[in-house]
Amino acid sequence: MIRTDDLFLAALGLLRGGELVSVDIRGGNGRRVAVFRIAGPDVEGAERDYYRGATSVDLRLLKLQVRRLKDRAFEALRAEEERHAGSARGVHITGR
Repeated sequence: MIRTDDLFLAALGLLRGGELVSVDIRGGNGRRVAVFRIAGPDVEGAERDYYRGATSVDLRLLKLQVRRLKDRAFEALRAEEERHAGSARGVHITGR
C-alpha cells in the first residue's frame, strides 16, 4: 500500500492495477491536502519506478486516472467542509 499526496504517483499506482482505498484530508492553517491510499500487488513497485524515473505510461490513461483522483479529492474536501460547517452550527455561544 502507498499513501501519497502526489497525484501522479497515485495515478501510476492505479494504472499498475492498484485500487483507491481512501482519500484522507490532512493539513491545517488554511492549507488542506488530499492523501490517497492505493493498495494492490504492484503499487510499491510503481512507487519505486516513479521515483527512479524508470517507467512509461499511456498518457491518455494517466490523464483519466488523474482526473478521477482530482474528482475524489474535491469530493473529500467538500465532505470535510460540510462536517465542519455542521459541527460549527451545533455550537452555541451565549454572551453575558
